[in-house]
Amino acid sequence: MTSLPGVTVTVTQTNLSQVTVTVDNSSGKKLTCDGPEGGSGIGATVTPAPVAQAAIQYYANFAHKPEPLDRFGSSGNLGAGNGDLTVDIAWNPILAFLPSGSASPLLGEAYAARDWIARQHTAAVTKGHAGASTQFTVNNASNFSTTIDLGPPSNGPRTDFNAGAFLVCTSGNEKFAFAGYENGPPGPNEGALPIGSVGRR
Repeated sequence: MTSLPGVTVTVTQTNLSQVTVTVDNSSGKKLTCDGPEGGSGIGATVTPAPVAQAAIQYYANFAHKPEPLDRFGSSGNLGAGNGDLTVDIAWNPILAFLPSGSASPLLGEAYAARDWIARQHTAAVTKGHAGASTQFTVNNASNFSTTIDLGPPSNGPRTDFNAGAFLVCTSGNEKFAFAGYENGPPGPNEGALPIGSVGRR
């Protein structure tokens, strides 16, 4: 998944509780911003700029992957029926109990990187530094602007932060990832993925 020349994302924090995201599209393609598989219902996600940049690095280095699962099944007479019982257990919650980096040998850098991003975004949610828009479409030679309400902080007043926005859009079978930053891309020590050998690419 790559970016697309001719598309720019502008992020403006109009006040402490709202961020405006504008997508300008002169790529020659009609873009539907609704997640990598479509149907997510989410267009643009506001998060701190380093997290948005890390998300772009994730998609530049790894293909989109589903949640890692272990599947445990059972066959035979279960209760009153003869059907199979299958239980899917997601690994993502388990990663929280592993030391930093130790998930890589088990699940690969892709899952460890995505878990790191998820943790950082979750921390942003608790601070009131995150929000999302509904899905949207941007025709070629046009732009789309949306003002996103940030969720309330879980404790204390909301503080100022360097906002970023991340979105994944499709055009037919093609998938593209984009990010925008309120004050430009984060510095070299802010948005690099601290997972194995990935770093900043």
